[in-house]
Amino acid sequence: MFNVSHKIESFKTSLIGFVLMLACTILGIIWLSVSLYNYLTQQFGPIAGPALCGLVLFIPIAIYGIVKAVHRKDKRSKKERMFDEAFANSSVGSLSRMIESMSKHSPFAAAAVAIIGGFLASRFPQFLSMFAELVQAAGDELDRRRVHKAEEKVRKAEEARGATPPPPDVEPRARRRNRAKADMY
Repeated sequence: MFNVSHKIESFKTSLIGFVLMLACTILGIIWLSVSLYNYLTQQFGPIAGPALCGLVLFIPIAIYGIVKAVHRKDKRSKKERMFDEAFANSSVGSLSRMIESMSKHSPFAAAAVAIIGGFLASRFPQFLSMFAELVQAAGDELDRRRVHKAEEKVRKAEEARGATPPPPDVEPRARRRNRAKADMY
């Protein structure tokens, strides 16, 4: 049975322990820095001692900065990345990617892909990854077509209003082909 008061007591105990540990650490660092300051002031004088003490206390911060700059990798652990990679390479991962890429377009397409993918996974698992790549490419192509249709619709609406179309960035394909043929002779 879930006991709320027991959970609150265990949380308070762990919080008090953490606060006490942090306070002891802070007091220890203060004691160490004061002792180091006094020692360096006696050894190197009133000007060079505090400067050297500041440099000594700055060393851990510099090391931390260097380590953070060098290790700018994925923050997930190596184990999590390996699990993600294994899932992506598994049949379940391939099926989920295929269904996800087709579900944006049509639930029927997603269902058809799931059925075909399930058949391939059970009978011909070596072909599942290739089929998954084809389905993802088809999903990307359908996304591009949807964007192209929307852009074409906007362009036609602007032409119907009488707006001048923007100048093309690239010479039309037919003109380029004709020019290439004319240059050959």
